[in-house]
Amino acid sequence: MSAILIASLLSAAQIVTTRLAVPRAPMQRIALHCMAPAQPTGRSVLFVHGASFPTMLAAGFEFAQNDSWMAFMASRGYLACGLDFLGFGASSRPPAMVGAETGVPVTRAPEAAAQLALAVAHLRSVHGIEQVHLVAHSWGTISAAAYASTQPPELASLTLFGPVVPVGRRQMEQVGTAWWGITAQARYRQLRYVDVLPHGMVLLEPAVDAGWSERFEASAPRVAGDPPGQLRIPSGPVADIADARAGRYPYLASRVGVPVFLVYGDHDTVVDDASAAPFLAGFTGSPLRWRLRIDHGTHVMHLESARRSLYQSVDAFISAAEALR
Repeated sequence: MSAILIASLLSAAQIVTTRLAVPRAPMQRIALHCMAPAQPTGRSVLFVHGASFPTMLAAGFEFAQNDSWMAFMASRGYLACGLDFLGFGASSRPPAMVGAETGVPVTRAPEAAAQLALAVAHLRSVHGIEQVHLVAHSWGTISAAAYASTQPPELASLTLFGPVVPVGRRQMEQVGTAWWGITAQARYRQLRYVDVLPHGMVLLEPAVDAGWSERFEASAPRVAGDPPGQLRIPSGPVADIADARAGRYPYLASRVGVPVFLVYGDHDTVVDDASAAPFLAGFTGSPLRWRLRIDHGTHVMHLESARRSLYQSVDAFISAAEALR
């Protein structure tokens, strides 16, 4: 596989970004961000971002020097990586994202699953990784499960953090745009979940208040003619979420043959106790299934005060999964 290695110290923790060529997509490359452990172990955790913001605003976001979810997993001996899908973060923008808004949604889950396969192949061939643990958030759980359902032998476990579950409505509005737009400040305000949390409850970490929106704004190029501050986001995830809410997934859960962990916050608006149990039950081919609700957490718990409970619970699950092999 051809790849261009761009070594950039994005933080004091030495995150190295590699850009991988995407087959059948001329000039398109996906960005794989990795943080190495002190001693290589042949194991890796690959983080999968959600529908609107990329790796370095999610698992790679630093709350302080060397304090991120990626840094936590690197300290546990894993090569901690996160992939930006096409249209996000440091990855290429497909041509449709610089054109008119109307069009075929960019970056659907099957395409994202194929990009995950590219990243895993790179981890195996270049870094000598034997076991890969996928940790996916929100929309990313759809593409991660789609990849896992192909039963790749190097996949060791699948964590579904805040997965998109069915809501019982079979008909959902069709998505007819290639991309959608939002400002960084508007997305930041959504992260606060003021209409969901009890009055006066604030869960976002102070570092998110201080610098998240500025980093998000810097993560996407500007397109002439767009409203001031607007960021273009691929619409493929929106279309996938609509399908998933209607019970249509691009994979069969029963074909996932690795341990599966479903974790969410008590204030998550996408999944709750009532929907999590039957969703997880569909993974009948999994040899180990865990489900955990963490109190004082929303759909973006990885940016909130309960994040360390999330880190530690995922680490415990991965240890349990490895004990089965």
